[in-house]
Amino acid sequence: MIIEGKILLSNRIVEAGILIENGIIKEIKKSLSGKKLKGLIMPAGIDAHVHLRDFEESHKESIDTGTLAALNGGICLVVDQPNTKPPVESYEIYLKRVREAEKKCWVDYSLNLALTRKNAEKVEEIFERVKKEGYNPRIGEVFLQHESLEVGYEEIAKVKNLPLNIHAEDPEFVLGNEIPNFLYRKRKAEIVAVEKCLKIGKFYFCHISTKEAFEMIKERGGVAEVTPHHLLFSEKDYEKLGNFVNVNPPLRGEEDRKFLLENFSKIDVLASDHAPHLTEEKEEGASGYPGVETMYPVMMGLVFKGVINAFDLAEKIAKNPAKTYGFERYGEIKEGHYANLAAFDISELQKVKLKNLHSKCGWTPYENFPAIFPHSVIVRGEFVKHRGEILDERVGRVYRI
Repeated sequence: MIIEGKILLSNRIVEAGILIENGIIKEIKKSLSGKKLKGLIMPAGIDAHVHLRDFEESHKESIDTGTLAALNGGICLVVDQPNTKPPVESYEIYLKRVREAEKKCWVDYSLNLALTRKNAEKVEEIFERVKKEGYNPRIGEVFLQHESLEVGYEEIAKVKNLPLNIHAEDPEFVLGNEIPNFLYRKRKAEIVAVEKCLKIGKFYFCHISTKEAFEMIKERGGVAEVTPHHLLFSEKDYEKLGNFVNVNPPLRGEEDRKFLLENFSKIDVLASDHAPHLTEEKEEGASGYPGVETMYPVMMGLVFKGVINAFDLAEKIAKNPAKTYGFERYGEIKEGHYANLAAFDISELQKVKLKNLHSKCGWTPYENFPAIFPHSVIVRGEFVKHRGEILDERVGRVYRI
């Protein structure tokens, strides 16, 4: 198969054809002609931080619905987090979940392993067993503040040589989770937690939301993940979001939001932290926003407006997640890589509408945001969405080393 169009390579955009054989990009040449895709052909995204629920919380999301949403938003691979019910804290539960995913995923799938006080003494052994099975986990999202999965800095220090993803909120500065929770989960919680963790090691820090924490990571080492909602929402959006405002870490002030957006080129990984809850759960203060389907389209809307550029977006949403996780042959449009492609037509700028989304949760904070959804998505050389329509065949698979 040959795909032809305007292609974003690592540092340039070229009009060329892509020869695809057995799911792999064999050649990229201007002389190749084939199926023409309108607009800009970008690398399909990797969402390195999603919560697909399932198990005892399948009423609000599942691997089936969550990966279908990812597909529609131009994502080719998701990394599921282990704070499920029950948590993915044992070898047996890990295998149970990936085997479920093998039957349900619309796009490619990877699963992290939990660190809890229950498994802290044997997590390294569990991690090695999982790796021997050919899977590719990191440890975490590791919670310093969580009612049932909280661990301390001492547990982190004991396993600091494992690849850890840290949710950095120090419990001393988390006073509650009432609505709006930005009044109770203090900025200092993140700043102190990042500072303490950086004294232990250089980790992957999830959903960084404050200027000081971001600057510490960039200065001292580690990976800074940032979400679209911390780039686009702030405390002032409580008026619009109402009881749905809660998210962990909370929305911050305009100064933090503007700083992160202005420094988009310096962040390491853009991830959605897709954390769906039903509307009635949100009314009661549940923390989390859905976002796996809207992340790439909304950010492409910012490209359209000139707020960010397409090269930076491709790096944060595809190249860097692949590099950080070691997802071989993912993350870039280049010879020898999988043909994971998403085609965006700038003329198709539209508003996000809940009725067009695929998550079970029944709401989105991005309603009416300008966005460009991909009209075509290719995963490992197979069209999974074309001309705006999702195709019936599931090609997703669990990532294996």
